[in-house]
Amino acid sequence: MNRSDHGALRFDSTIVGPAQRIVQIGLSELALAVADMPLCLAKDANTGRFNLVALVGLVEPINLFVHDRRFHATYCPRALQLTGFRLDPNGVAGLAVVEDDPAIGMSGEPLFEGGAPSPVLTDIAAALDHLVADIGAARTVIDGYAAQRLIRPLDLVLQSDDGQEHVLDGLYTIGTELLMQVPDDEIIRMHRSGALASATILAASLVQVERLCQLHNAGGRQRLRITRLSHDDGVGAF
Repeated sequence: MNRSDHGALRFDSTIVGPAQRIVQIGLSELALAVADMPLCLAKDANTGRFNLVALVGLVEPINLFVHDRRFHATYCPRALQLTGFRLDPNGVAGLAVVEDDPAIGMSGEPLFEGGAPSPVLTDIAAALDHLVADIGAARTVIDGYAAQRLIRPLDLVLQSDDGQEHVLDGLYTIGTELLMQVPDDEIIRMHRSGALASATILAASLVQVERLCQLHNAGGRQRLRITRLSHDDGVGAF
């Protein structure tokens, strides 16, 4: 980011791009996002580690919570609010800007005021720093689940009115049966660290898949229904 190229740009924090089905979230967002969204685990293609993600779409690459470019839910994940920016030590305020992001343009708060960075840039940089740390905290907790072999593939199949099946691959969750087999002393440790509460929220959040189906069906698309939703299907643990 620099003043000469981006001095006239503005940021509208109320605008969210619709073309996204999965969004990564941080550990502190888990208890907030569960109010609306199923929360799952997905493997990082580069590292093979699991990330914490919120599912905001189903069979199409769209965000079902976005209408008229605005996000309509109890909670909007931080990553969706900050898609127009990246951390960059060489940029003004330590940022790079994504010029074609829907939230970046001629409406909203100015990125520069009187030739100097506006306070909004400082806030965005701090928010991105926090998000990076929060995602790291989530990975640490999930690494613990992987070490305990508590992670299982999510078996999620939807069927549309025309009889076509849609399998949502690549998602994982916590095996509740495996969790009940954890020794008592380890359960106490997980409870005190917060890992037990996070695991419980992850497993319980899957009821929100029905919420996504409702949003999908309300949009005038080919209707969907859940035909299979399981995380204790006998598949080997990870």
